[in-house]
Amino acid sequence: MIQLQKKPANHLISAYNQMMQAMRDVFERAEPNDMSLQKALEVAQHQAVHLGEVSAEEAHEISEHIKRDINDAAEYMMESSAEFYDWLHLDIEVIERKVIDLFLSVAEHTRVELEQFKRTMPGDISSERQRLHQIWSKPD
Repeated sequence: MIQLQKKPANHLISAYNQMMQAMRDVFERAEPNDMSLQKALEVAQHQAVHLGEVSAEEAHEISEHIKRDINDAAEYMMESSAEFYDWLHLDIEVIERKVIDLFLSVAEHTRVELEQFKRTMPGDISSERQRLHQIWSKPD
């Protein structure tokens, strides 16, 4: 293992974060299929050394940590994706049930109002229209 220069730990953390940002920038500027993770890491490593943020050995060591962290994150995502899918599916089922309940309650309320309207409505609508027409057309 390469010995890192004795500098404050936050110096290396800062360099790690700057290299990660440099990788993001490289991916954002590159065409979708033109950039690999390894190429982006090499660009970030070269940039960190060129700007004097870290030595070549430190940049290499940080690159190894970035690779490890990305691999760990990818493995975690693969392992937890099934759990996430199950959780998301369960959440969707809860939402579907709530929407159905809401729809049924609105439909039930509408049905009740329609039944009440039918009960209060006169038996013959045309006779009611005639009666209203007579009321409105009476001369004053």
